[in-house]
Amino acid sequence: MTTATLSKTRLEMIEAGGRLCQLLGVPRSTGQIYGLLYLWPKPLALDEIADLLGISKASASVGTRQLLAWRAVRQVWVQGERRDYFEVEPDLTHLIRVGYTGFLKPRLNSSHQRIEKMSNTLEEELAQGTLTREEYKLCSERLKSFTRIQKKLQTLIPLAEKLL
Repeated sequence: MTTATLSKTRLEMIEAGGRLCQLLGVPRSTGQIYGLLYLWPKPLALDEIADLLGISKASASVGTRQLLAWRAVRQVWVQGERRDYFEVEPDLTHLIRVGYTGFLKPRLNSSHQRIEKMSNTLEEELAQGTLTREEYKLCSERLKSFTRIQKKLQTLIPLAEKLL
């Protein structure tokens, strides 16, 4: 099999999954693997995934492990085969819920601590003379903007949890 066996629409959808993962700080290949499995009618082995996507078997292995950890795919047994096969968890709501609780929510929760630490460091740098008063003012204003955004996002967490 080669990437030529995939239709143009499938390739575009797979690539969209890859770009979305990149935006979230996850390897592009992980999103491509999910997209491929989501659009494939039967379980695929690791070497088939690598071949269809034109990626290394190592990248396919890392991506499937990540997706397994998120419970976005599952390992399945195929009768008469010794290789590991994978199929997608087709419920996108499940994937969004897992991504939110396992990826986004912890980052939002830790952002408050990071902003607080940056604020303290900023104060120390002003006191040490590392920053000019003008630099301090600009950084302080931008940090306050981050704080406002972080607080707004924190208020959305309970609403998001109810929706999921």
